Amino acid sequence: MMRPLSVLLVDDVALARHRLRELLAHIPQVRVDAEAASLDQARKHLQGRRFDLLLLDLVLPDGRGWELPAQQPALAAHTIFVTALPQHALQAFELGVADYLLKPVALPRLQEAITRVRRLAGLLDDGQANTQVLAVPAVGGTQYVPLAQIDYIDMAGHYACVHVGQRLHLLRETIARLAERLAPGGLLRVHRSVLVNPLRVQGVVERHNGDALLELAGGAQVPVSRSYRTALASALDARLKNR
Repeated sequence: MMRPLSVLLVDDVALARHRLRELLAHIPQVRVDAEAASLDQARKHLQGRRFDLLLLDLVLPDGRGWELPAQQPALAAHTIFVTALPQHALQAFELGVADYLLKPVALPRLQEAITRVRRLAGLLDDGQANTQVLAVPAVGGTQYVPLAQIDYIDMAGHYACVHVGQRLHLLRETIARLAERLAPGGLLRVHRSVLVNPLRVQGVVERHNGDALLELAGGAQVPVSRSYRTALASALDARLKNR
Protein backbone atom coordinates (compact mmCIF):
# COMPACT_ATOMS: atom_id res chain seq x y z
CA MET A 1 0.00 0.00 0.00
CA MET A 2 1.18 3.55 -0.76
CA ARG A 3 2.12 5.63 2.25
CA PRO A 4 0.35 9.00 2.68
CA LEU A 5 1.77 11.83 0.62
CA SER A 6 2.72 14.82 2.81
CA VAL A 7 1.67 18.09 1.12
CA LEU A 8 2.65 21.74 1.52
CA LEU A 9 0.21 24.21 -0.10
CA VAL A 10 1.69 27.55 -1.14
CA ASP A 11 -0.76 30.21 -2.38
CA ASP A 12 -1.38 33.73 -1.11
CA VAL A 13 -5.15 33.43 -1.70
CA ALA A 14 -6.91 31.61 1.14
CA LEU A 15 -9.83 30.64 -1.11
CA ALA A 16 -7.43 28.99 -3.58
CA ARG A 17 -5.84 26.96 -0.77
CA HIS A 18 -9.29 25.94 0.46
CA ARG A 19 -10.23 24.78 -3.05
CA LEU A 20 -7.08 22.66 -3.32
CA ARG A 21 -7.71 21.11 0.10
CA GLU A 22 -11.22 20.14 -1.05
CA LEU A 23 -9.83 18.49 -4.20
CA LEU A 24 -7.08 16.68 -2.30
CA ALA A 25 -9.65 15.28 0.12
CA HIS A 26 -10.96 13.15 -2.77
CA ILE A 27 -7.55 11.59 -3.47
CA PRO A 28 -6.56 8.63 -1.26
CA GLN A 29 -3.30 8.68 0.67
CA VAL A 30 -2.77 12.44 0.37
CA ARG A 31 -2.46 14.63 3.49
CA VAL A 32 -2.12 18.43 3.69
CA ASP A 33 0.37 19.01 6.52
CA ALA A 34 1.09 22.73 6.12
CA GLU A 35 0.11 25.88 4.22
CA ALA A 36 1.96 29.05 3.29
CA ALA A 37 0.88 32.38 1.81
CA SER A 38 4.36 33.51 0.72
CA LEU A 39 7.77 32.24 -0.31
CA ASP A 40 9.19 33.20 3.08
CA GLN A 41 6.57 31.13 4.92
CA ALA A 42 7.17 28.22 2.56
CA ARG A 43 10.92 28.33 3.17
CA LYS A 44 10.36 28.21 6.94
CA HIS A 45 8.14 25.13 6.57
CA LEU A 46 10.71 23.47 4.31
CA GLN A 47 13.50 24.12 6.82
CA GLY A 48 11.53 22.41 9.54
CA ARG A 49 10.47 19.22 7.76
CA ARG A 50 10.40 17.26 4.51
CA PHE A 51 7.30 17.24 2.29
CA ASP A 52 6.57 14.76 -0.50
CA LEU A 53 4.58 17.26 -2.55
CA LEU A 54 4.73 21.02 -2.99
CA LEU A 55 1.62 22.59 -4.59
CA LEU A 56 2.99 26.00 -5.51
CA ASP A 57 1.41 29.14 -6.94
CA LEU A 58 3.56 31.04 -9.41
CA VAL A 59 2.90 34.64 -8.31
CA LEU A 60 3.38 35.32 -4.59
CA PRO A 61 3.69 38.58 -2.62
CA ASP A 62 7.45 38.21 -2.13
CA GLY A 63 8.50 36.64 -5.44
CA ARG A 64 7.90 33.98 -8.09
CA GLY A 65 7.17 30.40 -7.16
CA TRP A 66 9.95 28.99 -9.33
CA GLU A 67 12.49 30.49 -6.94
CA LEU A 68 11.99 27.51 -4.59
CA PRO A 69 12.87 24.66 -7.02
CA ALA A 70 15.55 26.87 -8.61
CA GLN A 71 17.25 27.36 -5.25
CA GLN A 72 16.63 23.79 -4.09
CA PRO A 73 16.77 21.52 -7.19
CA ALA A 74 15.88 18.46 -5.12
CA LEU A 75 12.40 19.97 -4.72
CA ALA A 76 11.69 19.93 -8.46
CA ALA A 77 10.45 16.33 -8.71
CA HIS A 78 8.17 17.05 -5.75
CA THR A 79 6.71 20.30 -7.15
CA ILE A 80 3.46 20.94 -9.02
CA PHE A 81 2.80 24.53 -10.08
CA VAL A 82 -0.83 25.65 -9.77
CA THR A 83 -1.32 28.98 -11.53
CA ALA A 84 -3.58 31.07 -13.74
CA LEU A 85 -0.65 31.96 -16.05
CA PRO A 86 -0.13 29.52 -18.96
CA GLN A 87 2.78 31.41 -20.52
CA HIS A 88 5.43 30.27 -18.00
CA ALA A 89 5.00 26.51 -18.38
CA LEU A 90 8.17 26.03 -20.42
CA GLN A 91 10.33 27.87 -17.89
CA ALA A 92 8.81 25.80 -15.10
CA PHE A 93 9.39 22.48 -16.84
CA GLU A 94 13.00 23.47 -17.57
CA LEU A 95 13.48 23.40 -13.79
CA GLY A 96 12.37 19.77 -13.78
CA VAL A 97 9.06 20.23 -11.94
CA ALA A 98 6.59 17.36 -12.04
CA ASP A 99 3.67 19.24 -13.57
CA TYR A 100 2.10 22.62 -14.36
CA LEU A 101 -1.63 22.97 -13.69
CA LEU A 102 -3.86 25.86 -14.72
CA LYS A 103 -6.55 27.24 -12.45
CA PRO A 104 -9.32 26.27 -11.97
CA VAL A 105 -7.87 22.79 -11.47
CA ALA A 106 -10.02 19.75 -12.31
CA LEU A 107 -9.81 16.74 -10.00
CA PRO A 108 -8.77 14.19 -12.70
CA ARG A 109 -5.94 16.48 -13.81
CA LEU A 110 -4.74 16.88 -10.22
CA GLN A 111 -4.86 13.11 -9.68
CA GLU A 112 -2.77 12.60 -12.80
CA ALA A 113 -0.19 15.12 -11.63
CA ILE A 114 0.07 13.56 -8.18
CA THR A 115 0.62 10.12 -9.71
CA ARG A 116 3.49 11.64 -11.71
CA VAL A 117 5.00 13.05 -8.50
CA ARG A 118 4.85 9.63 -6.88
CA ARG A 119 6.75 8.14 -9.81
CA LEU A 120 9.34 10.91 -10.14
CA ALA A 121 9.98 10.96 -6.41
CA GLY A 122 10.29 7.18 -6.20
CA LEU A 123 7.21 6.79 -4.00
CA LEU A 124 5.80 3.92 -6.06
CA ASP A 125 7.67 0.69 -6.54
CA ASP A 126 7.36 -1.00 -9.93
CA GLY A 127 4.58 -3.32 -8.82
CA GLN A 128 2.49 -0.48 -7.41
CA ALA A 129 3.11 1.70 -10.45
CA ASN A 130 1.98 -1.02 -12.83
CA THR A 131 -1.32 -1.45 -10.99
CA GLN A 132 -2.02 2.26 -10.51
CA VAL A 133 -1.18 3.88 -13.85
CA LEU A 134 -0.94 3.10 -17.56
CA ALA A 135 1.98 4.52 -19.53
CA VAL A 136 0.91 5.87 -22.94
CA PRO A 137 2.88 7.63 -25.67
CA ALA A 138 2.76 11.44 -25.54
CA VAL A 139 4.36 14.30 -27.43
CA GLY A 140 7.97 14.40 -26.33
CA GLY A 141 7.83 11.31 -24.13
CA THR A 142 5.43 9.28 -22.01
CA GLN A 143 2.29 10.15 -20.06
CA TYR A 144 1.13 8.17 -17.03
CA VAL A 145 -2.65 7.83 -16.89
CA PRO A 146 -4.15 6.83 -13.50
CA LEU A 147 -6.29 3.74 -14.03
CA ALA A 148 -9.09 5.27 -11.96
CA GLN A 149 -9.51 7.93 -14.67
CA ILE A 150 -9.91 5.46 -17.56
CA ASP A 151 -13.50 4.92 -18.74
CA TYR A 152 -12.81 2.00 -21.07
CA ILE A 153 -10.34 0.58 -23.57
CA ASP A 154 -11.29 -0.86 -26.95
CA MET A 155 -9.41 -1.90 -30.06
CA ALA A 156 -8.97 -0.23 -33.44
CA GLY A 157 -6.87 -2.50 -35.63
CA HIS A 158 -3.55 -3.10 -33.88
CA TYR A 159 -4.07 -0.22 -31.46
CA ALA A 160 -5.73 -0.10 -28.06
CA CYS A 161 -7.83 3.05 -27.68
CA VAL A 162 -7.69 4.31 -24.09
CA HIS A 163 -10.70 6.53 -23.39
CA VAL A 164 -10.25 9.06 -20.56
CA GLY A 165 -13.18 11.47 -20.57
CA GLN A 166 -12.91 13.41 -23.83
CA ARG A 167 -9.29 12.37 -24.35
CA LEU A 168 -8.11 9.40 -26.39
CA HIS A 169 -4.71 7.72 -26.10
CA LEU A 170 -3.45 5.12 -28.57
CA LEU A 171 -1.32 2.24 -27.40
CA ARG A 172 0.09 -0.56 -29.55
CA GLU A 173 -0.73 -3.52 -27.31
CA THR A 174 -3.17 -6.42 -27.43
CA ILE A 175 -6.33 -6.41 -25.36
CA ALA A 176 -5.35 -9.77 -23.85
CA ARG A 177 -2.06 -8.38 -22.58
CA LEU A 178 -3.73 -5.25 -21.24
CA ALA A 179 -6.41 -7.30 -19.50
CA GLU A 180 -3.77 -9.34 -17.70
CA ARG A 181 -1.63 -6.35 -16.81
CA LEU A 182 -4.41 -4.00 -15.65
CA ALA A 183 -6.65 -6.45 -13.80
CA PRO A 184 -4.91 -5.77 -10.44
CA GLY A 185 -5.75 -2.08 -10.91
CA GLY A 186 -9.46 -2.79 -11.35
CA LEU A 187 -9.99 -2.74 -15.12
CA LEU A 188 -12.22 -5.62 -16.22
CA ARG A 189 -12.49 -7.42 -19.53
CA VAL A 190 -16.13 -7.49 -20.65
CA HIS A 191 -15.74 -8.39 -24.35
CA ARG A 192 -13.07 -9.90 -26.57
CA SER A 193 -12.03 -6.34 -27.53
CA VAL A 194 -13.13 -4.20 -24.55
CA LEU A 195 -11.90 -3.47 -21.02
CA VAL A 196 -14.02 -1.31 -18.74
CA ASN A 197 -13.63 0.49 -15.45
CA PRO A 198 -16.49 -0.87 -13.27
CA LEU A 199 -16.55 2.41 -11.34
CA ARG A 200 -17.73 4.13 -14.53
CA VAL A 201 -20.67 1.79 -15.21
CA GLN A 202 -24.03 3.49 -14.70
CA GLY A 203 -26.40 0.99 -16.28
CA VAL A 204 -26.81 -2.24 -18.22
CA VAL A 205 -29.02 -2.50 -21.33
CA GLU A 206 -29.98 -6.09 -22.10
CA ARG A 207 -29.67 -7.41 -25.64
CA HIS A 208 -30.33 -10.78 -27.22
CA ASN A 209 -28.64 -14.08 -26.24
CA GLY A 210 -27.36 -12.75 -22.92
CA ASP A 211 -25.24 -9.98 -24.42
CA ALA A 212 -25.69 -6.41 -23.19
CA LEU A 213 -24.52 -2.81 -23.50
CA LEU A 214 -22.90 -1.01 -20.60
CA GLU A 215 -23.84 2.63 -20.15
CA LEU A 216 -20.86 4.55 -18.78
CA ALA A 217 -20.53 7.89 -17.04
CA GLY A 218 -20.07 10.45 -19.79
CA GLY A 219 -22.55 8.78 -22.13
CA ALA A 220 -20.45 6.10 -23.85
CA GLN A 221 -21.86 2.62 -24.45
CA VAL A 222 -19.70 -0.49 -24.73
CA PRO A 223 -20.65 -4.13 -25.41
CA VAL A 224 -20.45 -6.88 -22.82
CA SER A 225 -20.51 -10.52 -23.90
CA ARG A 226 -22.46 -13.12 -21.98
CA SER A 227 -19.29 -15.06 -21.22
CA TYR A 228 -18.07 -12.09 -19.16
CA ARG A 229 -21.37 -11.33 -17.40
CA THR A 230 -20.57 -13.28 -14.23
CA ALA A 231 -17.27 -11.47 -13.65
CA LEU A 232 -18.95 -8.13 -14.38
CA ALA A 233 -21.76 -8.83 -11.91
CA SER A 234 -19.22 -9.69 -9.21
CA ALA A 235 -17.28 -6.48 -9.85
CA LEU A 236 -20.43 -4.34 -9.71
CA ASP A 237 -21.57 -6.06 -6.52
CA ALA A 238 -18.17 -5.39 -4.94
CA ARG A 239 -18.42 -1.74 -5.93
CA LEU A 240 -21.81 -1.41 -4.19
CA LYS A 241 -20.52 -3.06 -1.01
CA ASN A 242 -17.54 -0.70 -0.88
CA ARG A 243 -19.61 2.47 -1.13
